[in-house]
Amino acid sequence: MKEVYYSFIFGYFKDHLPKISLAILGISLGIALFVSTQINAWRAEQTVIDQMIGYSSENFIGRYLAINQNQGAKDSFIKTLESVTPDNIKLEPEFQTKGILNLTKDQMISIPVIGKDFLLSQVPIETKNKSDKFPKYLMSQTLAEKIQSRGQEGSISICNNDFTIPKDEFLILPTEGLFLVMDIVRLQSICKLNENLTSIKLTKESEVNVPITIKEIGSEQWVYESKEILIERAGLALGSLKINLTIVSLVSVLISFFMVSNMFTGLFLARKQEFGILLSIGSSKINNFLLFLFQAMVIGFLGGLVGILFGIFIANTNLIATVNTVTDTNQIQSYRNIPVSIIFSGFCISIFGSILASLYNSYKTFRILPIDLIRERETEKNFSLLGLSKTKIFYLSLLSIPLGVSLGLFSFAKQIMPGMIGVGLVIFGFVLFIFLSIPICIKILDRILSKLNVSPSIEIGLKELSAEPWKYGLTASTIMLSTSLVFTLTSLTDSYEKSLVRWVDEENKSDYSLINEKKLNTGEPGVPTSLFDDMEKNPKFSRVEPFYVDSKFVVNGKYYTLHVLTFDNSYDKNQLIVSKNLCFLDQICKGDFITINTDLNSQVSIKIQDQKEHFFSERGTIMMDYSYFRKNFNIKFLSSIRIFKNKNLSEKETKDTLQKISEQNGLKYINLNELKKIYLDGMNQVFSILDTLKISALIISILALSTSLIYFIKEKSKVLAGLKAIGMDSFQMFQLIYSQALFLVSLGFFAGILSSLILSPIVIFGINRNAFGWVLDFQYPMHFVVKLPILIPFITVFICLIPFYFLERMKISKELKYE
Repeated sequence: MKEVYYSFIFGYFKDHLPKISLAILGISLGIALFVSTQINAWRAEQTVIDQMIGYSSENFIGRYLAINQNQGAKDSFIKTLESVTPDNIKLEPEFQTKGILNLTKDQMISIPVIGKDFLLSQVPIETKNKSDKFPKYLMSQTLAEKIQSRGQEGSISICNNDFTIPKDEFLILPTEGLFLVMDIVRLQSICKLNENLTSIKLTKESEVNVPITIKEIGSEQWVYESKEILIERAGLALGSLKINLTIVSLVSVLISFFMVSNMFTGLFLARKQEFGILLSIGSSKINNFLLFLFQAMVIGFLGGLVGILFGIFIANTNLIATVNTVTDTNQIQSYRNIPVSIIFSGFCISIFGSILASLYNSYKTFRILPIDLIRERETEKNFSLLGLSKTKIFYLSLLSIPLGVSLGLFSFAKQIMPGMIGVGLVIFGFVLFIFLSIPICIKILDRILSKLNVSPSIEIGLKELSAEPWKYGLTASTIMLSTSLVFTLTSLTDSYEKSLVRWVDEENKSDYSLINEKKLNTGEPGVPTSLFDDMEKNPKFSRVEPFYVDSKFVVNGKYYTLHVLTFDNSYDKNQLIVSKNLCFLDQICKGDFITINTDLNSQVSIKIQDQKEHFFSERGTIMMDYSYFRKNFNIKFLSSIRIFKNKNLSEKETKDTLQKISEQNGLKYINLNELKKIYLDGMNQVFSILDTLKISALIISILALSTSLIYFIKEKSKVLAGLKAIGMDSFQMFQLIYSQALFLVSLGFFAGILSSLILSPIVIFGINRNAFGWVLDFQYPMHFVVKLPILIPFITVFICLIPFYFLERMKISKELKYE
């Protein structure tokens, strides 16, 4: 039996390497996108967790956090903790701030700078570059590489003090991340916050539960957070990102397995007689079934292996970005570890997906009889699916589409499953319509073409399609799904862009904005508040407004985005405004009270006076008036200053004034169009993964159609060889396969356009609304639809090149030789 399996599977692979390679490539593209997105999602979550707990060891069990993170709190609290802490729990004081690393003249990155007591903390000093003296700095491997790539010394700004880091004064820590560690007393002195701590970490020396007495110690300046709470907060912060990455990657996998299912249909037709031979020499129907299934598992395994390796390559070369307002791209890129669970998931999806894709054809091998040895082929004149007639299939498809639309538009905060089920039902309905429409469309085309006196080769090619609608329906369905995906995602990104531009126009009425371009990419504010105070008094401007953003503003243990600006006079400046998506997602709405931790007044309960559409943060935005913010928080820098020009001054005078201010303070002024570009660039970076998915989907569709045509040539080799023998030339042979490809591409494209018109509202007003709470301005790429009739013939020529190459190499004597 081993010889049978080896000969049947590996013997065929050896003799038909191009066909099998195309199938493996199709699977690997889907798996690669899944693996790479999951790796990046894991790394993004890991960066958030590590920054929360200060890149601590596995022994970390919790921490006390200073409510005022900018200033910290007095370290006298550690004496209170020591009095109730058992001996098997260690207390590690820590002071953490942010540093700005200067990579180039115009590029900076923000990194955590962590002050530790090296005698108390478990810092791994044993490194590859030991020194006789204790180093001033400890840094992660990636940070060291960035500094060393610039030369012998690094330049970093900590608490507005600039330092150089000579090569002989730092050691490299064998940990991932992008951070710097130094002695806590020295860092406190640099920041002029002596005896202040930002956190007190609890680590265990053995398995132990944190005593209740530690958790319940009361303090106005400190709050306890367990490791579980921190991990949960990181998960909540990146929940929407992880969901989107998973959905995006699984859709790509679905398209891959549509192609694989089509490939298995061709594989069955090409090897049907072999199953008949096996039956005639003593094999059983069950063995045939298992043989075909095992063949699918081998292809799935190989496709998964290639896909995982390719996915790891994509993740490690940062070809796909996982960006949102919480994550830091530089931090994510500093991680290189890969969880085994992601590799295992990739293999499972690849193998089980291949099994499911081949299940129908495996069942058909079970029904093969020895008489199939002498049959040329079994046509599908009485086409049915799972025993259902054409009428029942029609009604099933007609029912699934409106049901899918109803489920897809169901409004339920943070629940995307109804939308995903709705999308699946709509796709299922369109796939069934394609199977039913192929014979009907070809019959109509046949009547039209018979009156136009077209080449007989075109008619032969089309009639061959109508003989096997199931096989070619899968090919058209793959093209339909890819086209629908491309148009739906384009509609989504266009809708985001239109909504974003509208929001910028509504929220930013200023003529210019003053920004710190170098710190813009770090996410750190860089425009001095003192400059704003001076510009307020400057008569050359009619009005200036402050703007401050904190993307990690914690309320009730969750991350939100804080916007500080100047409220209109119609609003109470001592109350808050929240975005509508925050109200929809977390039910924090108009009339509610929230408690926030402040720098100057400890905890403050404040009322929400209104809610409005605010297109900025996917987790929700809290808006606060600048005057109230200054009463409760210490800040030295703003994110930007919004400037309204004085109408009595000319445009040139205003620009000259702004240019002078910019040069004096190392800033840059931009107009409204440039501001929109900054927002749009940020949006495009977030959605860059969707562009990758579009390209992947189109490549898989091309592979699916090429594979289908290659199997057609192999299956009909005797017929095609006979046609060549009686005088059909190369051009006519090309017309034959071109007519088939053109029909399938056209049917798939237009079915994809029609389905995307239904799926786009589901994605935008259903899934996207439930996930992020936004109501976008609907936009559909009609300009691309208009171009399709021109593009389709040229795309089809490209797809036919490889199949035509195999057709040209066909030898008449070999194909017509009967043994």
